[in-house]
Amino acid sequence: MLTALADPHLYISPLGVSQENIYETAARLLFMSVKWARNIPSFLQQPFRDQAILLEESWCELFILSVAQWSLPIDTNSLLSANSWSMDSHHTEKIAFMMSQLQFMQDIIARCNELHVDATEYACLKAIILFRPEVKGLRDSKQVDRLQDQAQIMLNDYISRHHAAVQPRFGKLLLLLPSIRLVNPRSIEELFFRRMIGSVPIERLLCDMFKSS
Repeated sequence: MLTALADPHLYISPLGVSQENIYETAARLLFMSVKWARNIPSFLQQPFRDQAILLEESWCELFILSVAQWSLPIDTNSLLSANSWSMDSHHTEKIAFMMSQLQFMQDIIARCNELHVDATEYACLKAIILFRPEVKGLRDSKQVDRLQDQAQIMLNDYISRHHAAVQPRFGKLLLLLPSIRLVNPRSIEELFFRRMIGSVPIERLLCDMFKSS
């Protein structure tokens, strides 16, 4: 069952973040996302390999929602200038691409702020992202499909109880998800994590977080 999703005790207090420690905070947010998933009983009931696959496929989107939820500051100039390629005129296309990715993130954060997405809604959206039955390699995609359906039902029921006067809210929240998927995971890996993990693949970092959580 997905009842644990709405438990506020699964969340750590909001993060007061300065630009100087944005990389450490990004790592914390990613770890929080992994730990959050590991606190869902129905997720732990999936085959271990399915758990790993689902996290590998969803980590970027979970991270972006966490960035929005905890108001991690996104300073485009600082993030770009921290990378060596940002000083190389031969990488103008890459810089433009990275800037577009950061703009996507800022747009998503702005939309979340405008909607005043609360902790329960963030949890349900994350579960819809995490339980993705179309991911290749899953041993039990039908069960993952059922869990995603449960997350959507939970979100709809919650909105019906707490935001009954805002009729299109359910649809507006779901429409956030395609926008989040426009962000390229490798660009987020490079902008927020490359400085800390070096040449280590993000999948290795996720595996370490998965085991330690």
